[in-house]
Parts: sequence; structure tokens; C-alpha cells
Amino acid sequence: MKLTFRKLAKLTLILVYLVIVAGAVVRMTGSGMGCPDWPKCFGYYIPPTEDSELKWQPEHDYKKGQVIIVEETLQVASSSFTTSSTFNPENWKLYTKHDYAIFNPWHTWIEYINRLFGARRDWPL
Repeated sequence: MKLTFRKLAKLTLILVYLVIVAGAVVRMTGSGMGCPDWPKCFGYYIPPTEDSELKWQPEHDYKKGQVIIVEETLQVASSSFTTSSTFNPENWKLYTKHDYAIFNPWHTWIEYINRLFGARRDWPL
């Protein structure tokens, strides 16, 4: 029993240290706004890696909650739909939690990994 408790205490200490290090990396790199939403990141469970994934595209299927960047604003799909040949603002609503609409894949992945390490308390159960 005592040996198990010590192992658990050491493991807990290591995991807490990793959370602190991950948070420090986010602060040092300025990646705090790398993912605008949670638990998804730009509306994806696995964050995007390229700018083109966040740009509006004609004849493309979008799911409710997906995020795109349009004219330096974040837009969220109001429902699932397929786009036509022109952008229709009625299918989108402005993301209002913040106005940071810059995509940097490094910042996105650093912030996403930090959130995974931290197992944020707002994770849906």
C-alpha cells in the first residue's frame, strides 16, 4: 500500500510539472489564442495545419460550429450546409468570444497540446 502511494505521488508530481511546463511554453511563444474554441479547435477535433483549411471555399461542405477566417474575422457556421459559388453571410455568425483572427499552425498546435495536458475542466463529459 505504501509503495503504491509513493508511485502515485511521484506520477502526480511529474504530471503537474508537465502541465506547468506546457503552460510556460504557451506563454513564451504567445500561443494563448492559437485555438479560439474548445474542446474543438477552429471547429475541428484535430486542429488544422494549413491556412487553406480555414478559408471559405465554394462547393464545400461545412458542419455546424466550423470556424473560418473571413476579412480578418472569425465566422462560425450556423448549421451544416454546402456552400454555393459565392459567400453567403446568412450561413455564418460572427465569433464574439474574442477578435483574434490570425491562424498560425505552430501557435494552434502548441495551445492545443497544452489544453490536452491540462485536461481542462470545461471538457464535455
